[in-house]
Amino acid sequence: MAKKTKALRALLQRPGLIIAPGVYDALSARICEMVGFEAVSHSGYGTAAVTLGQPDIGLLDMTEMARQVGSVANAVEIPVLADADTGFGNAVNAYRTVQEYIRAGAAGLFIEDQVLPKRCGHMRGKQVISKQEMLGKLKAAMDARGELDPDFVIMCRTDAIAVNGFEDALDRAKAAVDLGVDMIFVEAMETREQMERVGREIKVPLMLNLVEGGRTPLMTYKQAEEMGFKYVVPALTALSAAAKGMYDVMRRVREEGVSDAYLDRLFTFQEFARVVHLERFRRLEERYLPPEMLEEKYKGERSIV
Repeated sequence: MAKKTKALRALLQRPGLIIAPGVYDALSARICEMVGFEAVSHSGYGTAAVTLGQPDIGLLDMTEMARQVGSVANAVEIPVLADADTGFGNAVNAYRTVQEYIRAGAAGLFIEDQVLPKRCGHMRGKQVISKQEMLGKLKAAMDARGELDPDFVIMCRTDAIAVNGFEDALDRAKAAVDLGVDMIFVEAMETREQMERVGREIKVPLMLNLVEGGRTPLMTYKQAEEMGFKYVVPALTALSAAAKGMYDVMRRVREEGVSDAYLDRLFTFQEFARVVHLERFRRLEERYLPPEMLEEKYKGERSIV
C-alpha cells in the first residue's frame, strides 16, 4: 500500500507529464498497465456503468466504490488515483472515505465540491456546496490520511464553473491549495483561456480531464503540458472503446453467428490468458499442489494455454 503511494508521489515530483487513463474495473486497469501506462485513474462514471448499467448521478455508495477501487488497485502494480465523489456525505463521511480508500489500496483520491447526490462533471444540473464546507471536507481528508499513510495523495476537485462561474472555481482551487492539498482538478473547463489561467495561477500539480464529446476542449498531451498540467486523464476512452467494440462484435454475432470473421477485433484465447496471468497461477499450482494431484488434474489434456 505505502509503496504505491510513494510511487505516485515520485511520479508527481518527476519532470514531465503523467498520462493516467480512466479505468473502471480490474480488467481495464490490467490492460492499461500492459500497454505501458505508469498510473491509472479509477472512474466513478465507469464504475456506475459497469456495476449498475446506470449513469453517474450519485447512485453508488462509499462501500460500493471502495470495493471497486480495491479490485482495480489489487489487479495492477502501478498506482491508482481514485474517484471519491463528494466523500459520500459531510466532512466526517469524507474522513472515513479516505480511510477506506487507503485500506483498499488506492494511492490517492479526489473529493469534489458538489452537493450529494453528485452528477458526472460534464452533465447538466450540478450544484455545489459552500467553499467553507468544502474546505472542511478537505481538512478531514488530510487528517485521516495523516493517521494511516502520510504519502497518500489528496486532490481537490471543484465543479463550480457550471454553477457559479470560472472565477469562483479558481477561488475555490486557490483556497484548497492554501489549505495544503496535493493536487487540484478544476472540472469541465470550457475554454482554452480558462485552462491557461488555471495553469498559470495554481502552483500545485494539476489534473486535466479529457472526455471525447465533453465540455473541455480536447488537446494534445504536449499542449496540456505547455499549459501547466501535470496529470492528464483520458477519462472515458477505455470504457467507451470497450463498450463500442463489444456492441459492434456482439451485434454481428447476433446477426451472423459465431465465426472467425471478426477475430481481428478480439484477443485470442491464448492472448487473454496472458492478460489475466494464467501462467502465474499454473506456477502456483506446481509449487503448492502434490505432484500426483497435478498429474491427475491435467492427465490426458491437450493444452491450449
